[in-house]
Amino acid sequence: MEEAAFKLDTYKFTKVSLNLDIQPNATLVIEFYPSGCFSQETGVYELNFDTIVTCEETNTKVVCISCVAKFSFKDAIKGEDIPEHFYPNSLAIIFPYIRAFVSTVSLQANVRPIILPTVNLIGLTNELRQKTKVINNTK
Repeated sequence: MEEAAFKLDTYKFTKVSLNLDIQPNATLVIEFYPSGCFSQETGVYELNFDTIVTCEETNTKVVCISCVAKFSFKDAIKGEDIPEHFYPNSLAIIFPYIRAFVSTVSLQANVRPIILPTVNLIGLTNELRQKTKVINNTK
């Protein structure tokens, strides 16, 4: 079996804000804001993935989460050589952790749990690519 071109090394939630004082039948809208930074020296890609859930009726932010995930590549590469499939796959790899975290935290609050749906994040590919900074910190 061939080794994957990249892997998830670690992730953590850096910011979490919940406002669970919403109507039981409120319509929730999910927005995603991905960005990244790739260090050519270390070969580590740091994905910043912000997720915001808003109540449509009141425009109140219900959930605001920032997640930082670090990926490493099998081979040393330059920023322009990041494989095209990395961008949608990195988002798809980290999203289940975000989804589970939101469900768990809201369930523990003893209110109607917020369960994010499974979503196709392929539409965020170009945004992530455009919001990726490459740091050439080799000496």
